[in-house]
Amino acid sequence: MRSFIAVAALAAFAYAAPEPIFGQSKNVARDDGSCMSSADADQVAINFQNLISNYSSSLAEASLTTGFQDYSDSVTSLIDAGCTGPQPLGSVTFASRDAFIAGQGSQPNIPFERLNLWYGCDAVFLRWRTTIAPGAPEFVTGIIVLETTQAAAGSENAWLINTVYSEFNSGAWLVDLGTFVPSNCTNPSRRLLRN
Repeated sequence: MRSFIAVAALAAFAYAAPEPIFGQSKNVARDDGSCMSSADADQVAINFQNLISNYSSSLAEASLTTGFQDYSDSVTSLIDAGCTGPQPLGSVTFASRDAFIAGQGSQPNIPFERLNLWYGCDAVFLRWRTTIAPGAPEFVTGIIVLETTQAAAGSENAWLINTVYSEFNSGAWLVDLGTFVPSNCTNPSRRLLRN
């Protein structure tokens, strides 16, 4: 009986605990229409996934704000082919929706598998994976934070992506592209991170 009471008390506490606060607005999740729903978050994730795996300029214009910005040292590393510059690490990768359209629109579509999705009032968090091409030696896994803005009434999408923060295994991506060919994989002096 004691264990049942302890479990019931723990369940009641967990149910009453406040939800995390995420995003720019610091809104606590509420049911007044000012926070995205689960369906809204899923649509934001689908839109971003399609921008990577089935790109179209019309989708970019319908799902990104005009002030859109994208930050990713991983993407910058790919743009720079693993070298230093021309784009410095730590800076905005795509400073506008037009820059994203020009960059992503010139790339081949990339397979994009959603592994996990979490969301807050005005942000969506994705964990994803891709293989660049069939037979590529490495999976690439990453995390994306999509900060959103509620769209104007009557818009095609209820929530628009305003800012992207994305990081992934760009080293594996460079191997898959053939840009980087590891030559010291069996070198005993490699630093071991797991003991």
